[in-house]
Amino acid sequence: MELLKGWNIDYSLLGQRVWLALLVLLTTFILIKVTGWLLDWFLARLELEEGVLEQSNLRHDFLKSLGVLLKALLFYGGYFVAVLIILQIFHVALLSPGDLKDLGLKILKVMGIIIGARLAVRLGKTVVGQVFDRHELHQSFMQKRRAQTLQVLLQSMVTYVLFFVAFIMVLQVFGVNTSAILASAGILGLAVGFGAQSLVKDVISGFFILFEDQFAVGDYVETAGVVGVVEEMGLRSCKIRAWTGQLHIVPNGEISKVTNYNRGHMLAVVVVGIAYEADVDRALEVLRRAGEQAKAELPDIVETPVVQGVVELADSAVNIRVVAATRAGQQWEVERQLRRRFKLALEAAGIEIPYPRRVIYQR
Repeated sequence: MELLKGWNIDYSLLGQRVWLALLVLLTTFILIKVTGWLLDWFLARLELEEGVLEQSNLRHDFLKSLGVLLKALLFYGGYFVAVLIILQIFHVALLSPGDLKDLGLKILKVMGIIIGARLAVRLGKTVVGQVFDRHELHQSFMQKRRAQTLQVLLQSMVTYVLFFVAFIMVLQVFGVNTSAILASAGILGLAVGFGAQSLVKDVISGFFILFEDQFAVGDYVETAGVVGVVEEMGLRSCKIRAWTGQLHIVPNGEISKVTNYNRGHMLAVVVVGIAYEADVDRALEVLRRAGEQAKAELPDIVETPVVQGVVELADSAVNIRVVAATRAGQQWEVERQLRRRFKLALEAAGIEIPYPRRVIYQR
């Protein structure tokens, strides 16, 4: 107390300034609350206008993001102005009026850039999501998983690119020479690109494999000298399991041609040989009836097998070809079932299926 007496403090004036500062804070708080409520009311009225609800969710998401960002700007900006006023009340001059004006303009520009970047990111993510949602109802489970992977990848790219651009713009606001930064980033990217050409090739190829829907997890494919079922897909490589159990890991950059056995209906092709002495027309009728019975009993056959006729006069047999449309991936199982049924049907009809035999004569 003795020290305070020596400072010549005007307690009445100090008390007035404290009360005035509290009044500024209270007024700022009330103004922020009232303005926030008015902003919510205005955005709600804008969203409920005639015709808005019939549009896509894009405008709804945009208005929601705009409201959140404007309220954040109002909160931080309002209390920043209140702090400046309180400093003026206590005659605390941290900055000159010109510096304060420049700092305020820079802060407003930075906040505008951040708000614009966040709005652009939200808008970009919404657009990407709606593009994928339009085709979601017509996709299988595996296709939905692949679409979700691609959607997350594109949304991440949009986020990183836009925030990088916003970061460069913020640096320019504070007078930082961004040309040198961009040039350094370009040189670094070029060096990394030369040092990791195969990795970049794999990633780009993987992106287009996903984007063009060349194959999906669960498809039976033939590519890069490997045949099997796709177990896992990534941007750098894919894993293919052969029917004998081997797991092949194929870099996406090596995939130049893909044969997919799971797109659309497949054809089961069976060639049956009969003896030259057999009645060809009767054999065709037996095969036709066996094919109709197989269609009724095997759910993997989508259309009645077609007996195309004699396709070859071989050395020891007359070859007849039968084709059947099957579900994707089931053509080999259907071929095995048809061969068994055709053999039993021909044996029951007394039609010989020739096979190599050796006859030995003894004197």
